[in-house]
Amino acid sequence: MKKEKTKKIRQKAYVLKNTAFMLGCAFKCAPLSLLIIYFSYISENIYYSVVVNVMFLETALSLIEGNGTFGEFALRMCLIVLGKLLIDLIAYIDVYTVRIKFEIKCESYINSLIFKKAQEVELGCYEDPDFFDKYNRATWVVDKGGFKRIIEGSAWTIGSVISFIFLVSYLISIDPFLLIFIVCPVVVIAFRVFKNNVELEKDKAMTPYERQKDYIRRTILLKDFAKEIKTTNIFAVMDKRFRYAINKNIEMIKKYGWRIALLEVISDYFAEIIPVSGGFIYGCYRLMVSGDLPISEFSVLLSAITTCRNKLNHLAHYFAMQQKHCLWVQNLREFLQYEPKIKSGGLIPEEFRELEFRNVSFRYKEDSDYILKNISFRIKKGETVAVVGHNGAGKTTLSKLLMRLYDVTEGEILYNGINIKEYDVIKYREKFASVFQDYKVFAMTVAENVLTEEINEENSVVAVNALKMAGVYDKIGALKNKENSLLTKEFDNEGVLLSGGETQKVTISRLFARDFDIAVLDEPSSALDPVAESKMYDALLEGTKGKTVIYISHRLSSATRSDNILVFSKGRLTEQGDHEQLMANGKEYCDMFTLQASGYREEGEYED
Repeated sequence: MKKEKTKKIRQKAYVLKNTAFMLGCAFKCAPLSLLIIYFSYISENIYYSVVVNVMFLETALSLIEGNGTFGEFALRMCLIVLGKLLIDLIAYIDVYTVRIKFEIKCESYINSLIFKKAQEVELGCYEDPDFFDKYNRATWVVDKGGFKRIIEGSAWTIGSVISFIFLVSYLISIDPFLLIFIVCPVVVIAFRVFKNNVELEKDKAMTPYERQKDYIRRTILLKDFAKEIKTTNIFAVMDKRFRYAINKNIEMIKKYGWRIALLEVISDYFAEIIPVSGGFIYGCYRLMVSGDLPISEFSVLLSAITTCRNKLNHLAHYFAMQQKHCLWVQNLREFLQYEPKIKSGGLIPEEFRELEFRNVSFRYKEDSDYILKNISFRIKKGETVAVVGHNGAGKTTLSKLLMRLYDVTEGEILYNGINIKEYDVIKYREKFASVFQDYKVFAMTVAENVLTEEINEENSVVAVNALKMAGVYDKIGALKNKENSLLTKEFDNEGVLLSGGETQKVTISRLFARDFDIAVLDEPSSALDPVAESKMYDALLEGTKGKTVIYISHRLSSATRSDNILVFSKGRLTEQGDHEQLMANGKEYCDMFTLQASGYREEGEYED
């Protein structure tokens, strides 16, 4: 019980805190627009609820009963008409200009916060399903229009509260007993809040299945998966998973739906039947039995009670919806407040001299096996190092640790004799240029893919030179728009689709387009044939003269050109030395090289 009470108190606090958070964001984005929206909602609320439904009706009926002059009525009518024109003018300005710009600015601001945080979080978050659920719920504020609804809901609520106070004051002036029929709809707020909590539980339970559905819908439309989907039975598996997600969502709807429906029925009873029928019966009694209520006051009383009922119903609805949207905001704030496990240090790295792995061990989770165990080695400036071994030996994990995409579990990595945790993580990573085995190109121009930044006249030359060094400019230069050609057909039917090898060369060209101290190449030739691979290594050796280069590969063509070779097996460093030394040792490296060399010879004989 205590936990439930604490939870409810926290949820109420969430509404206030999260509304304040969103208003703060809105004020930063567009303060004048926010004020116009609030003024529009409040003035429109007061005008229709108080001026039209009470003041205008009371004036008209008093004139009929002979309690006023036509001149007074005409003056009030002029004021009402002018007020209507002013409110409509503000409303049209708000709807057709202010609010559209306001929404775009605010959504852009929230998205920028989400994107920035997504860049800050460590790589491990992207491999955690819970993280993706949090990320998905954080985007609800924008995707489901939560931002807009919170701002408009809070403005409408303030306007309704002010209108309600005016209406209650008027009803009390007629008969304080009428408050009994106004208090009943207040109960509606409690029921709607409870209903909203149930709906939120339902949405949370459905999140993993919604994410699974979104993944399948997206995957089926992506070119990267098209060949596998068309040539295998994987579509049947995906279809089965999609139907499973739908069925699980139906289960959630059945589980929570009856409770939501019951709460809705109860809230409608308190919102509609009691205040309207009770107020009308009491007004008729005063008019027909007691005879102490004039017809004009009776008519205005009915209008005021109906308006009060509507206001309370809307307030209950908006309060419940505000709570729901604010809990979306709570998800957003929790996501934004997430503290990355990889903390940035304060030191700025100097020019590279030496890198050392000292007794490094690593595992992804505390209860999982070690991927690397007790690894120690040194790399000096200008060295070319090959990291080789069978698949699953821990080579790629080594590169992630090197660039501090993960932190070591045990031991330390030293850059120029200082633990890499002491350095500013962004500045530290700027010392590296990398090409990963799961290379990707973006739906942008070739030049933007190479430079990974905006293009201008100066750096476009750098992109061209980089493409030439990677050996892919013959292909790119023959395109209609050359390096300004758009890659993929994601946004343009005239977009260019490159082969796997050409795509990999474009990603390799990123290496030649930037200044770096250390190049990390993780399976850089996985999509290339042996001839193209040899040419690529020639280009890399030429383009990285004086630089430190680390090749990570299970193909050993790079090893023969390296100053030092690190041989990994089952997460351990088993051999170290140059090609001649390791071949003379006759151990694992010698066996691997001999086997691969015979494969290349056979392939060459077959082609001949």
